[in-house]
Amino acid sequence: MGLPEERRKSGSGSRAREETGAEGRVRGWSPPPEVRRSAHVPSLQRYRELHRRSVEEPREFWGNIAKEFYWKTACPGPFLQYNFDVTKGKIFTEWMKGATTNICYNVLDRNVHEKKLGDKVAFY
Repeated sequence: MGLPEERRKSGSGSRAREETGAEGRVRGWSPPPEVRRSAHVPSLQRYRELHRRSVEEPREFWGNIAKEFYWKTACPGPFLQYNFDVTKGKIFTEWMKGATTNICYNVLDRNVHEKKLGDKVAFY
């Protein structure tokens, strides 16, 4: 498959759509339909919707994502606290303060053992 620039130079055929700008540079690229169907974020529209929710509703958005992980110790207090207004005190962000997890377990072991994906390629 390769990068869009590589495909254009080599002339390899792909069902992916490319858009070229004024100077012949690639401005966007859409993956083939079979890739889009299995993607976690299958379209730019879906990406924009997720981004909007992450900004407008950060507690709910990130709270839902956190539910997908294993937590050794649950968050004992507020999920998210922050202050970006210097007139209201020190600038800070606190995410899940007091919670503990094991990232290696979440990324590898859980997928191999619980989801039975040990015989699948994780990354090409």
